[in-house]
Amino acid sequence: MKNGLIFPFKTTWRERLDLDYLDETSARKIAARGERHAMRKVDQADPSAIGKSLKQFADYASKETIGQVHAGGFLHHLIVLNPDGTRSAPAALTNSERKKRITEEWLTHLRKFQTKAKNPVIQHRLIFTMSTPFHDKLVAAGLNPDTVLQGTLRKMMRQFQERFHPGDSIGYAYGIHHDTDHLHVHVALCPRTKKGAYVGCSTSRTRTSGNRNQIEYLMNCFESENRIWEKRLSDPLKLHQNLAKRLDSDRQTIVPKITAQQQTALKRDQSLYATRLRYGYQAILDLETALQKKRQAQRAVRILRRVPKLFGRRRPAPIRTIQKVAEAIEKMSIREMQAQLSRMKQSYRADHHIYCQHYGDPTLQTHVHQNTHAQVQRTRQSL
Repeated sequence: MKNGLIFPFKTTWRERLDLDYLDETSARKIAARGERHAMRKVDQADPSAIGKSLKQFADYASKETIGQVHAGGFLHHLIVLNPDGTRSAPAALTNSERKKRITEEWLTHLRKFQTKAKNPVIQHRLIFTMSTPFHDKLVAAGLNPDTVLQGTLRKMMRQFQERFHPGDSIGYAYGIHHDTDHLHVHVALCPRTKKGAYVGCSTSRTRTSGNRNQIEYLMNCFESENRIWEKRLSDPLKLHQNLAKRLDSDRQTIVPKITAQQQTALKRDQSLYATRLRYGYQAILDLETALQKKRQAQRAVRILRRVPKLFGRRRPAPIRTIQKVAEAIEKMSIREMQAQLSRMKQSYRADHHIYCQHYGDPTLQTHVHQNTHAQVQRTRQSL
């Protein structure tokens, strides 16, 4: 699996539940990085240094992925419940609040199923690592490695559940890490299913023990997923056609970021594609900001609509109908903005590729390109 996803190892913890290791920005992980890099005299203990060692990290990493801990399986449905009976989307919760809720629900769930073991299992720890060649292929194709790794993880956990716990649900938490040379995700797997069955993560299978090799099954699943991605990446046109049909296409697609130094260089450059790059990149940032505000406003409206229920009141049927229609229109508006953002990113990537092909890196330009009619004609003829 040189060009795909790698599954290194797993460990089983019987002492305590600690989800801070899932958060790459936690004090525990920062201290661990400091100790690990002390011999190399690299100040990786600085939170701002996260991701610097990962190749092309700045092209796609964002606040949505750095340090965030997520819940999956039945735990996802438990942490959305508020003490007052309402629900909050996980994205609306702070990272610390999510970790707190996951820990509370995890331990509460384990207490429901008492065991005679003197030292019972608290969690299984798994690590999924993405190889550098596969990571670079995704970036070259304009895809976000974080979302690919996250989607692959969820798919693998669903297959794991269907294979070993059909008709039941497993629970887990995970966090994507960018603090090494390889993008990877840490997973904490709850040792009890929703119905209380024990969740094993055996690495061997013997006739006497009766253990099933779950780790080998996960590795086979990842190999299968790797072959699927290799097939997708071999046909870029079909890949982007399928991507355009996804509701989250704006998050799946990435674009090369323009630094302040590059912005200055592009302003000095008066060529056609330099201008298109500057305005195209700014338009993407503006639309991303507008989309984020719209999503936040939508969540705020949903919370306000739940207020009457807290006082035992119910709005009249006509008002509820109007609210549902307005919510549907709002969803359509957000989807249109997502589709527009995805198209803008694809157009920007094409302009960026052409500019770098003809002019090189904006930061390396030492002269101003004149946007003459002859130059534009030469550029068009060469395309």
